[in-house]
This record gives sequence, structure tokens and C-alpha cells, in this order.
Amino acid sequence: MVKEQFQKNKIGWKKSFFEGFLQDDLGDAVPWMTYPMIEFLKNNLNKNHEVFEFGCGASTLFFAKRVKKVIGIETNARWFEIVKEKLSKQGYAADIQIMEDGLESNLYENFAKNSKQKFDLIIIDSLKRFECAKNSIHALKSDGAIILDDSERKNYKKIFDFFAENNFKQQSFLGIAPGQLRIKNTTIFTKN
Repeated sequence: MVKEQFQKNKIGWKKSFFEGFLQDDLGDAVPWMTYPMIEFLKNNLNKNHEVFEFGCGASTLFFAKRVKKVIGIETNARWFEIVKEKLSKQGYAADIQIMEDGLESNLYENFAKNSKQKFDLIIIDSLKRFECAKNSIHALKSDGAIILDDSERKNYKKIFDFFAENNFKQQSFLGIAPGQLRIKNTTIFTKN
């Protein structure tokens, strides 16, 4: 599996590793998710979708190119400026905000819920993943989904339990990610 995914994506993987910004073979930004999940997203996103991200990055550019609206919050000021600049250079619109005290404040984990908007897709890639997951189900559209990256981590079991208790089904995408050779997992949770 690792060899096949690497061979299929080796130009983008190498660019991601050496240049420090995640991209595909053509130089377009991709999320730091498994290659099978990236492929799934490429095949299923459309210009009507509205996306919320806990944590911004190359994924923000990836989504901004493919969906109607992206809202994201980031806790690292330096990274926020890099993403903002890349969005501007590529002409993508995204509503991203810096929340430097986000990991100490409950405003961060409640941001999607408090936005008074419903989203087709919520991406959780932050340190407060359980809290973000727990509070985000209220911000989903009826057919919405939540993506949890690095879902292979044992300490995220309670997130899986939470979604199961709330009648969500899961689909996991095992593989490697741009610039990494370790096997990881990205899981999408959808309402039953």
C-alpha cells in the first residue's frame, strides 16, 4: 500500500517533503491527509459545499479551489500569515481567522457551533479534537460530514465512541500523506 501510494504521488510527495508545503504532482495544494482521502475529496467536493476548518494550511487552499465557501480558524500566527499570503497570491477567497489563545479558550472548540451557520464538511485537525468534534455536530447540515485526521491515534477512541453514540457512520482511509512515509488514517463521519 505505501509503495503504491508513493509511486502514484511521488512528484507531489517529494515537493511536499522538500519544499515544506503540501502539494500534488502539479504543484496544487493538498491537505495533510492520506492520499486515499484526498482522492475521495477530489471526487466528491463541489462548488455548492461550505467547509469549516479547525486548523488552516494547504487544505484551506485545496478547499478554496473546490467549494463555495471556506471558514477556518488557526492558532499559530506565523502559519496564519503564510496561509493568508498563499490564498491571496492564488486568488482564492477564504474567511480565515487567527485565534492565538484558541487552545486555552473554549471559544475555539465552540467556534463552528457559535457561527450560526451550517456546514457540509467540518475538518478537525487541531489539538482539542474531542472538544471540537463534540461541539461541531450542531454545526452540520443534515447531510454533512466531519473529517478527523490522524484518526489512528489511540487517544482518539473517545471521538469514535462519541460519533457512534450519536448515530454517525464512519469510513476510514488508511495510507500515507504528502511528505510522510508513516502510515496514518483519516476518517470521515457522516450522519446515518
